[in-house]
Amino acid sequence: MSSPTSRRGRLRWSPAMKRHQMRVWPTLAVYAVVLTLVIRLFGSHPPTGVLRYLAAAAPAIPLMGLIVINARYLVEETDEFRRLTMMLSMLCGLAAALAVTSVWGFLEVLAGVPMVPLYHVATIYVVAQGLSAPVIAWRYR
Repeated sequence: MSSPTSRRGRLRWSPAMKRHQMRVWPTLAVYAVVLTLVIRLFGSHPPTGVLRYLAAAAPAIPLMGLIVINARYLVEETDEFRRLTMMLSMLCGLAAALAVTSVWGFLEVLAGVPMVPLYHVATIYVVAQGLSAPVIAWRYR
């Protein structure tokens, strides 16, 4: 039976994590391409009518796909510890997004700070999840 750690003590990727990574990176690439195309479209020939709304919402579709990909990983992962660490990092991302947006929302309404577009919530979540993952891994080493 093989150990889940390598000789350097780092956790090896499970088959479920390998599949997860094979789904995440292409989805992020699609997001980057769609976002770039939509920004260029609106900069050069802004669409009108229903197409305007569909084009504006298009970059959110790959982001929603990432939520499904993360959920799929949690279902496919057989190692309870790996599932726990992923769930904790997701929870940290969610907590950070809720905390930052709640505080900023009150600052907008009561203190007059500038409004921040809502699409930044996803950025806050992803950054916080990414930053929390090594901290959580370090905590359990």
